[in-house]
Amino acid sequence: RKLQLKNSIRSKFEKILVPISNVLITEDQRKYIDFDAFFENTMFHEVAHGLGVDYTIDGSGTVRESLKETYSSIEESKADILGLFIITKLAEMGELGDKDLMTNYVTFMAGIFRSVRFGASSAHGKANMIRFYYFQEAGAFTRDEKTGTYSINFEKMKKAMENLTREIITLQGDGNYVKALSMIEEKGYIRQELQMDLNRLNELSIPVDIVFEQGMK
Repeated sequence: RKLQLKNSIRSKFEKILVPISNVLITEDQRKYIDFDAFFENTMFHEVAHGLGVDYTIDGSGTVRESLKETYSSIEESKADILGLFIITKLAEMGELGDKDLMTNYVTFMAGIFRSVRFGASSAHGKANMIRFYYFQEAGAFTRDEKTGTYSINFEKMKKAMENLTREIITLQGDGNYVKALSMIEEKGYIRQELQMDLNRLNELSIPVDIVFEQGMK
């Protein structure tokens, strides 16, 4: 927690995530866009990197060695989805107080739109796309053709989150390079419909990231 620059994260939330949500999240779910949820999603992504498996279960070597060039994208996918899994479990255990998990889920979805604007070529970008299209296929969200806004189905998103968490950790434990490569090739890029929605954000001059003004002044 001490390693997170909370003031920077708050700035990204206020200047970027909220404006994105006002464009791409359906109006009746914008009330769930929440800074504490954004901070938790960010923090537990980092926590999740330290969890999971480092060595394949058959003893053939490390997960990194087995997954080769796909490792970084799969590991970022794991951290994203496992972070949400951890938050869900902690909330169910009563460790997060009187929490409405819908805030974390809707904010998580908005966070995909924020992150993918950095591009889909990086490990983080491919991870975002894998998750986005996995959710889409599972019916975790729907897109209104008239308004171009997205609506989250909590139960379906929760189920998809659990399934994807299991799938990725199993993939890592098995050192399944073929499946990792297939997942990235099938889902790890921005398709036309999503790109059109991202273009709307650019047209509104919503920044991609914050800029630090530094120096002697």
